[in-house]
Amino acid sequence: MLIILYGDVSNEHHSKQQRMIDGGSTCGYREYAKNYGHIVYMTPQKVCLPWEHSITKVKNVRRFIAQYPDSIVWSVKHSPKKDAEILAKIDNKKLYYSCNAHNRYNKFCDVSLVDTEERIKKNAKLWFKGKDENYWRPSDDDKEFDYLLIGRRGDKNEIHFLKELNKVKDKRKILWIGGKKHKNKISTNHEVICTSFIGQEAVRDKISKAKVGVLFTELKVEGFPQSFLEMTMSGVPVVYNETAPINKFYVHTGNCVLCSKQNLISSAEYLLKNRDPDKCREVAINNYSLNKSYERMLLCLK
Repeated sequence: MLIILYGDVSNEHHSKQQRMIDGGSTCGYREYAKNYGHIVYMTPQKVCLPWEHSITKVKNVRRFIAQYPDSIVWSVKHSPKKDAEILAKIDNKKLYYSCNAHNRYNKFCDVSLVDTEERIKKNAKLWFKGKDENYWRPSDDDKEFDYLLIGRRGDKNEIHFLKELNKVKDKRKILWIGGKKHKNKISTNHEVICTSFIGQEAVRDKISKAKVGVLFTELKVEGFPQSFLEMTMSGVPVVYNETAPINKFYVHTGNCVLCSKQNLISSAEYLLKNRDPDKCREVAINNYSLNKSYERMLLCLK
């Protein structure tokens, strides 16, 4: 069984964690808890499902873990207090993962999980995030949008893509999930629909309305993006930056096209005309389903 210790230990309510608990934003870790065990928030949060818990006192967290002596404890996010007062005082097998570039490794855990080859140092082993194939699924509806962008920060070349798309004469329809606050920056001859920040179920449902995803991130510090997995698991192949963080478990023929910034539009148009949504989803399921990811976690501990 898996026990996920999420975040820091604090007596203050954490609004972002509550949004994830309530389904107001996506969280890949809750899928693991739902399928394989429990998730413990060490802040005062409102929880209601049998596999989620809010436990703010470290002695009570240790007491909870002690009920399951054979469980694997997965520490998610960096926390010195959690390290010293919980991880250092339990005998369970322990895993660690943080997308924070400054805290990728944890000496209190048996294995630090990393998502790219170049990050394998100290006690790290290469791992991959998984997605629940039954949750992230294609829609039976007709595809409404040619291209899909995801991101409210606007830091994945969304504006650049839309500007460069003016070179394409045929009209394209684009959905930008989370792009509402950047709407006034858009200058394009095509139709662009921008949404505000939306919850996980809404993201899942809207992904399936698009034919091709464009995720041209140049941010190496954050690791591999969750939205790549969510798109491709939903049968939406992705145009991705060839110099961005890449993990061998994710990138395959059939689920994406790797390209340079200079070839972004030509690669997107090629994928739009040659996409195979069934093949894309098959590749995703065979390489980074939730079950395969969990199996990889167990292998990393051996």
